[in-house]
Amino acid sequence: MLAWFAPVAAAQGSLFQIVWVVIGEASSATDQQPAKAGRQLFTASDLVSASLADVTVEQVEVGPVIKQLAIGERLCLTEMSIRTTGPGKEPVGGAPLSISVRQDHKQRLGLKRSKRNICLQPTEGGEYPVRLTSMLPARDGTMRGAQVYIRVGGDKSTDASAADVP
Repeated sequence: MLAWFAPVAAAQGSLFQIVWVVIGEASSATDQQPAKAGRQLFTASDLVSASLADVTVEQVEVGPVIKQLAIGERLCLTEMSIRTTGPGKEPVGGAPLSISVRQDHKQRLGLKRSKRNICLQPTEGGEYPVRLTSMLPARDGTMRGAQVYIRVGGDKSTDASAADVP
């Protein structure tokens, strides 16, 4: 009898799949310029040129790693610290990054995208991961990235310090 239920249980367990969708691009900060974010910052020729110049990204750092927001509060990615480093831990300014979110979170994140920025204005509470992945490989051929967690709770108009008193 258990042999009959095993395939059914295995099939039901594989029905849930997390799908990540790219929502735009970012470039890491340089000494002279802050990080950028937008719909399409790079062309294929930009990536080829960087690859031919042997530019590699060994580490992607984004801060803060956890960002608390209230429902309806807005966060633009250019407000975050986005840095990349190469093989010798030297900064790689202007490195191309893709930005992705979970497909099932996309609607709730209240995305506003333009050529100059990508902003999130969540409409529901929860925790929403946002991934930034290098579009240039590391020396070992892998793509490096970082993840930010947007924690959303409460309402923008609600004072979090006020307790419910009966």
